[in-house]
Amino acid sequence: MKRLFWILFFAATAAGMALPFLPPCSWPWWDSTWIAFFFVAVYYDLAAAAGLSSARFSSGVVVIAMAVLLGLSGLTGWPCGPLRFTAHAGLQIGGTLPLVLPLLAFSLLTASGHAAASAFPGAGRVALALATAAGFLLSIVNGLGFFAADRIWWKWNPVQDPNALARGAFGLVFLGATAFALAFAYPADSRLRRSRWSPGLIAWLAANALFLAANFAMLIR
Repeated sequence: MKRLFWILFFAATAAGMALPFLPPCSWPWWDSTWIAFFFVAVYYDLAAAAGLSSARFSSGVVVIAMAVLLGLSGLTGWPCGPLRFTAHAGLQIGGTLPLVLPLLAFSLLTASGHAAASAFPGAGRVALALATAAGFLLSIVNGLGFFAADRIWWKWNPVQDPNALARGAFGLVFLGATAFALAFAYPADSRLRRSRWSPGLIAWLAANALFLAANFAMLIR
């Protein structure tokens, strides 16, 4: 079953490579499908490596923390800056919290942890948390064009705040610090340290390749 969801995720990612070259918001079904495959694949992988109870704890902590962060940002513009989520972000609670985006945050953070453990097998827990946060933040920055311009999950600065860029920069720093703290919610996984090419590492590379394709498409338009 775990292998099936990885295959489905990679197939959806490969199909998504066409999206940056299509009109914005094409294939509206793709977003939730891709995130669902990603979430289930990394969750199954985490459960297989660390046990079901650890996977439940880690996913619960990360999803709830990211849901609070995104919900506050949608309501108040803090800490991630003045953004408003659109209907393209999927089902929402109270019109401010998209249900699938915390799942994507968990998936990217988990894949970043896999990538860090595979790349730095001899690193200590703090160093791995730093590498995980760096990989997560790199993915977010790399994916901003895809999220906001291609899929239009949110509108940036609809209130015309003159300090929007400074608040956005603060939001990225806050996201990085949050990712570093949340990395300690995961159990240590010695299996990843023995494997240079874990599925999570390949998923991290695939997702960032998709985001890079979107950035390239914006440059040539």
